[in-house]
Amino acid sequence: MGVATLALPARAAAALRAVVGVETPATATDLRSPASQNSPMLLADPTDPRLVVLAHRQDAPTFGCGLQVSGDSGQSWVPANPVPHLPDGADVCYAPEVVFDRHGTLYYLFIGLAGLGNNPTGVYLATSSDHGRTFTAPRPVLGPSHYQVRMAIDASIGAKGRLYLVWLKAASDSALGGLTPDPNPLFSAYSDDGGATWSEPVQVSDPGRTRVVAPSIAVGRDHAVHIAYYDLQDDVRDYQGLEGPAWDGNWSVVVTSSTDRGRRFGRGVVVDDKIGPPGRVMLIYTMPPPTLAVDGKGRVLVGWTDARNGDPDVYVAASRNDGRAFAPGVRVNDDPSGDGKDQYLPRLGAAPGGRIDVVFLDRRNDPADIRNDAYFSWSQDDGRTFAPNVKLTSQSSDTRIGQRYLVPSAEGLVEIGGRIGLLSRSTSAIAAWPDMRNAALGSTEQDVFTTTVRFPGAPSGSSGSGTGGVLVAAGAGVVVVAALGLFLVRRRSLSRTTAVA
Repeated sequence: MGVATLALPARAAAALRAVVGVETPATATDLRSPASQNSPMLLADPTDPRLVVLAHRQDAPTFGCGLQVSGDSGQSWVPANPVPHLPDGADVCYAPEVVFDRHGTLYYLFIGLAGLGNNPTGVYLATSSDHGRTFTAPRPVLGPSHYQVRMAIDASIGAKGRLYLVWLKAASDSALGGLTPDPNPLFSAYSDDGGATWSEPVQVSDPGRTRVVAPSIAVGRDHAVHIAYYDLQDDVRDYQGLEGPAWDGNWSVVVTSSTDRGRRFGRGVVVDDKIGPPGRVMLIYTMPPPTLAVDGKGRVLVGWTDARNGDPDVYVAASRNDGRAFAPGVRVNDDPSGDGKDQYLPRLGAAPGGRIDVVFLDRRNDPADIRNDAYFSWSQDDGRTFAPNVKLTSQSSDTRIGQRYLVPSAEGLVEIGGRIGLLSRSTSAIAAWPDMRNAALGSTEQDVFTTTVRFPGAPSGSSGSGTGGVLVAAGAGVVVVAALGLFLVRRRSLSRTTAVA
């Protein structure tokens, strides 16, 4: 496999070499199925970093949620069944979140949907202590009026760790495609007993911000809890799902933090209040949140999509004092500014050793600004500068493939999901994204593809390498997936050697 050294600016650390691995479809690729698999989330088991899970959601025409498991650090995947029996009143599960505690127990959080209108029935939590072979019966956590639920864990607190949730609490029944004009604030709660009981919820969004949406949550050093969210300011059109063109005003990204382990949250710190909306918000309930990453050095990093230059770009802003103040945002994509090409849906990761990774979707290679590739970059100087962008995909995807919703806010738009996946390690990073290379125009099929970016010569640490096998679920049976390919279960892979230059 050919490689090239990517030289970083002089103020950055020594240059790293990046090697892009083989692309692998993590979800089933079946042209007979119309399923839209997207919104991947990647996570490694702290007791054996070769075991990596990928949670994802399935959008219309058939809603659902899924889980893929890898025993070889993301080189191959098999499906697990995290919700073999749906809770009473729910017809499908949707929008999953996953965390591991320090003992390797996997927590799987999801929203239940019911009826033809896919109405939320509540938020539920299931757990697995055997690498995804079996899961407990889902336990109710929140009622039906809670949206955009995100989960994080502080694994160092107590015997089970402290689970944190953040969500949008709807004040009244929502209208089709949007929220009601009532203030619909963001709340958070925590559990110290594996989700059996929860603390009294506390409001985390500032009372004066009346159009807050799309939270994300992470736990930083000294048990600090950080939540990032959007304040849509005066954008009634997207907030309520009304007809009309893209909003021509600004949005804000705000971060609020708790220094007492989630009991109280401080006033929000504005990261940026001049964000240019990248287009219409398709569905406010599934609006992609700002991406958030933290590390043990007090860095809090926030990323978002921003059209201030005339087309959507990826921006990242860094705080080096635990979220108390943020440096100005940095444009990550290195195509010409204002060239009419979309870059969007970023995902951040903080690797051991200080590297900051970002993966995003990018249309720079299509003159018509329709076809997606996945791109990757990183920073070695606390987010001040980013390396030349690296293309991860060998084939682009037609963004016209996917589900279209019949609501005013979504006119002409195609659902591609609310996030992409990234797992940052000391000498590598695993990326996951929605991919339509195997689908035909007019279908709704989307698959989740993954690849690994390696940094030969980077300082070693817990990078997920190793030998031996891990038991993972595969339908009703069990398969051994060897970490070094001694007995490799692979549904399908794409042979590719990529020279990064």
